[in-house]
Parts: sequence; structure tokens; C-alpha cells
Amino acid sequence: MANLITTLPEQTTPVHSVVIDSGVLIKLSKHTTESFPASVCGLILGLDADSILQVTHAFPFPSPSQEPSGSSQSSNDDAVNPRSKANIRYQADMIRLLKDVNIEANPVGYYISSYLSGFFSHSLIDNLLSFHATNPNSIILVHDVTRSSQGSLALKAYRLSKEFLATQKASGGKFSSESVVANNLTYLNFLEELPLTIKNSHLTTSLLHLLDSPSFIKKGDPQTLVASSTLASNFDSLDLSIDPYLEKNVEYLLDSMDDYYTEQGTFNYFQRQLAREQTKIQAWVQKTKSENALRERANLPTVSEDDWQKHFKLPVEPSRLDNLLISAQINQYANQIEEYGSVVSSKLFAIQNDQVQEGSS
Repeated sequence: MANLITTLPEQTTPVHSVVIDSGVLIKLSKHTTESFPASVCGLILGLDADSILQVTHAFPFPSPSQEPSGSSQSSNDDAVNPRSKANIRYQADMIRLLKDVNIEANPVGYYISSYLSGFFSHSLIDNLLSFHATNPNSIILVHDVTRSSQGSLALKAYRLSKEFLATQKASGGKFSSESVVANNLTYLNFLEELPLTIKNSHLTTSLLHLLDSPSFIKKGDPQTLVASSTLASNFDSLDLSIDPYLEKNVEYLLDSMDDYYTEQGTFNYFQRQLAREQTKIQAWVQKTKSENALRERANLPTVSEDDWQKHFKLPVEPSRLDNLLISAQINQYANQIEEYGSVVSSKLFAIQNDQVQEGSS
């Protein structure tokens, strides 16, 4: 993992909630949905006041395919990395143009699209730390396009927690077991989710009040009613095609479990190596003590017991950040299966009588 920033500014006025303008939400959702299944990202702008982070504007970063073919910076990783060289240049140009038209141009974080909320990664941590270095109230907005397609908006706001920042500062970015335990850092609290509120402008609210209520007209067959308004209710939310969504969640959950056991095996191997080296060191120290006793009787210079460092080298402990990220991803998939399973159960219960009647007939 790349070296992380170890000197972070103190957060003097922390925010406790996020308010996003509906226009920003539409722009964000349009960008992530049209690019799906490819992952994309963009910059969010706004200001923090009275412990509330107000997201007032956003713009997408160009995908690698939109850049010149000869650009060496074009890569798939740039699509979700706001700190790539190409995106940094684009960000500077856009902010300069926004300031020219008197639009709020204060970066407060970035947004990304995700597939089944699989967004826990080292790059996420690196990017949040980079934004935190300039603005301690920076956040990341994660839009799960797959979950949103199931009938409900899946947009969440996260920031690095105090426990994570304290551990990162204490361990210098190495995330040793000692620092993780000392700061009570777990996969449940290394990211802090903030309450998210969507705010409509006065013009948007006025437009919604002026729109007609949905009505139905007969078309063709007298028994067929067609909605005459775009705001008419639809029955897509009653769709029972649940297999693909749950199947992918379970598939990714199993893949994450394999990654977890691999990471756990690496840490167990480190512990075995450490135990073997410590056993050798203890044997060497005991032998040195016995030899020093003989040397003292013979009035010869003794050997320092700390000289074991010249003969033995303890293995380097692997970073525990990988374990935290994988555990958090497993927890995310499990929660999605549980939440979506409860919704599907309600649908099945609602149509239970119809299924029984169809079966009996």
C-alpha cells in the first residue's frame, strides 16, 4: 500500500449531517447510471456551516475512454481515482471556470459509483486521507447503481472515523495489531456514515406543486387504463425477479470470504514465524547468560544480551488494514442480503393468498 499521510489537520468544527441539493443528486445519478456497469467518480463542491455539510454542486471526471488515445494516464484505475494526474488537472480547470461564473467551488469530497456496494479498497482510504489533509470535513458519496435499480435510492455518505485517524497517526500508516487494539478500531467503525438529506430548491418545490395528479384514461380495450401523467404510480416495486440480485450478493460474499481466509492465513503464518524467531532468541539469550557467567569467573568481557538483534531478524507484521477492509465488505454483503431478503419476504407474503388460489385452481 502506498505511504499514507501521517500529519493530518485537527478537525475543529466537525459536521454531523450532509444536505445534498436535488439538482446535484440528479447529476450524480445520471452520470453513474449512464456509465454502469463501469465505475466512475466525480468531485462534489459545497460548504460546511453549523455542523452541516451542504453539497451544492458536483461535476463528473471524464472516463479514460474520453481522453486522448495517446495519453499515458488513461487507465481503468483513473475512472474511480480523483487523485490521478489527469483528474487533478481536470479538477483545477473546472474549479477555475466555476469561479468565473460565481459558483461555489470549494471541494468537500468526491462521489463514486459501486456495484453491489463493493467499494472498500485501499484507494478509497488513500483518497479520503488526501481530501482530509485539505478539508477535515471531506466525505465520500457512494451510489450503488445496482441497489437503486431495485426501487429505492442507495446513496450513502461516509467519512474517516476518529478511531481510524488516531490509529493511522499512531502507527504511521502501518496499522499494526497493537495500534488497532489500542484505538478500538474495527471493521464496523473505521468509516463513519453520516445522515444524508435531500433538499429541493424553491423552484423545484414550486414545479412539483404545479404538476397534475396522475389520472388514468381508457386506451384501445375499454378495460385497459393507461396513466396520463409521468408521475403515475407503477408496479415495478412488486417485481419478484430476485434471483440475479441475491445470487450476485451471495457470489461476491463467498469471494470475500475466500479473501478473508487468505488474509487470515497470511497473518497466521506471520505469527508462526514470529513464534519460531522468538524461541530462537530466547535460546540464544539463555546461552549468552551461561557464557557470560563463565566469562565473569574468568575475568573476560561479557557479551550484551541485546546483541541478538545482530543475529536474528523478526518478521514484519502485515498491515491489518487489509483485514479491516475485507471484513467491512463481508459485513456489507451480509447486510444487503438481510435487508433485501426482508423486502422480498414482504412481497411474497402480500401475494401469498393469490399463489394459494392459483395453485388450488
